[in-house]
Amino acid sequence: MRFARASSILCALAMMIAWAGPPARAMSVSPTHIEMTSAGSGSRTQIVVQNDSDAPLPVEAVVKLLSVDENGAQKTSDGSQNFLVFPPQTLIPAGGTQVFRVSWVGEPVLRASESYIITIAQLPVKMQTKPNQVQVVMAFGVVINVAPPQGNAALRLVASDVARGKDGKNHPVVTVENPANVHALLPKATIHLAAAGWSKTLTPSQLEQLVGIGLVQPGKRRRFVLQVPMPANVSRVDAKINYPGR
Repeated sequence: MRFARASSILCALAMMIAWAGPPARAMSVSPTHIEMTSAGSGSRTQIVVQNDSDAPLPVEAVVKLLSVDENGAQKTSDGSQNFLVFPPQTLIPAGGTQVFRVSWVGEPVLRASESYIITIAQLPVKMQTKPNQVQVVMAFGVVINVAPPQGNAALRLVASDVARGKDGKNHPVVTVENPANVHALLPKATIHLAAAGWSKTLTPSQLEQLVGIGLVQPGKRRRFVLQVPMPANVSRVDAKINYPGR
């Protein structure tokens, strides 16, 4: 039920390619979550990729438009027409760093926020075949939310419930919706939970640990299972949410 944790989401992927190649090459990408606007200075940003290996690292940047449904499932489609990423491909020397400059070139006055994933992916390199070797290809997803220059985010509570987790314990569930034209991030909220003889207030920093980015796109709902243990006899919970807006 979590979306694209900056520490998890969003978003480091490791794909095994079953043909011969050199030992695994390592890279790091920063940041993994970026907030932009469709106009002004906020329409430009950068992504820094570090090659931590002792061999040159070929990488490319791929832009996808991102849609997230109520349960956190993601769908992507081509979004390259709205961004200029330079360089689109490069070879990072061993121990070197590459800065990818990212500029929004889509509609400057968006009707509503849009979300994207820019994947920084290692390109497989054909090497002389050796037995018992695989090539590990790393890819890191950077979540980018692009907000319109005007508007304000909002979150309102739709429902609260209790679900039993794989750990056998009860956990609170909140369903929220965003009626605004600007995307909302649940970790900006404060949530107060209460049940018979039990209560807990979740601060923004605690919510970030629980749900990661917690993206709720304009006009959509999200259901979040909060990994907070509750008493075994609690079958329902009341919730209140305080969201400060943009």
